[in-house]
Order: sequence, then structure tokens, then C-alpha cells
Amino acid sequence: MSETVQSPPRTGRRFAFGAAPVMLVAALVAALGQNDPAHEGRRYQPYLDSGGILTVCAGITGPAVVRGKTYTNAECERLESEYVQMMLSHMGKCVRGEFEFHEIKAWGHFAYNVGTARFCSSTAAKRLNAGERTAACAEISKFRFVRIGGKLRDCALPAWQRDCGGIIKRRTWERSTCEGKTTGA
Repeated sequence: MSETVQSPPRTGRRFAFGAAPVMLVAALVAALGQNDPAHEGRRYQPYLDSGGILTVCAGITGPAVVRGKTYTNAECERLESEYVQMMLSHMGKCVRGEFEFHEIKAWGHFAYNVGTARFCSSTAAKRLNAGERTAACAEISKFRFVRIGGKLRDCALPAWQRDCGGIIKRRTWERSTCEGKTTGA
């Protein structure tokens, strides 16, 4: 899978979260695998994330992660694709309606990072269900806090840029993509 997967031009074609096409799943997996601060990044050897959870590939956790194993790119793409499909299905249960490719890509990237449960209980999801898409996109910027060492940190503060500044870059990319301003991965 190439890291340069581009979103198709806006065509007005819409999809439900639970019925996202394979092309959208592939584009989301490619974006997540980018090794830059705006995306999850892909690591082939399991590591402990900031919360102490064994993680591999682009943020995969759980029983598929085997300590000491080195994963291939194909294994990571398979694990990430399976997770993204399951995640989008769950998102489709809490957010109704159809959305453009770029919107599902942005919200999928967001939910992959903050978790489906947190996405589904968010004001953003409520706004999406109310048809308030612009206001929903603006909600993304509010998710700038993370727990590091059991303490809540505001990643927008200069003191925490080294530890969690990538969160701000992710939220900026997600919001821009949600608003249709970003065309690349």
C-alpha cells in the first residue's frame, strides 16, 4: 500500500460509516501509517505506548500483538484494515447518515486515535447526527488533552510539546480534512 494514497475529488458521492468502501479503508490505513507527527505512524516491533499498553503497527493493541515479534508491512496493513473496518462499523451505529469520502476519512482517523467509545459519546457525534457538519469539525480541536503518566496534559501548551505535540498536528490534519481542505494522506 502506498503512502501517497490520495482522496478522490469531491463527487458528492456519500457513504455511511458502516458501509465505507475498500478504497476508503485503504486510504485511512495509508494515512494512519504515515510516519510524521500528524499521523499514527507504523512501527514493526511491539512497544509500550505512553499508557503502557503493548502496541504495534499504527497503534494496534490487543491479542494480535505478540511481544518480541517483528511484523511485516503486509501484516500491519491487514491488522490495521481489519481494525478500521470494525471501528467504522461501530461508528455507524452511533452516527447516522451518509458522508463524503473526506469526512469519513477524517472522522475515522480521529476515532482511531481517541477511541470509538469516546467518539460516539462526543459532542462532535451529536452534531454530526444533527446535520451540523461544520460545527462537528470544529469540535476536533477540543481533543488536545491526553493522559501521560496518569496525569491529564494539555498538548497545546509549550511545556508538553515534546511529549504530546503530535496530538495538535493530528487534530489540525483531522479538522482540515473534515472541512475538505486537505487532499493528501
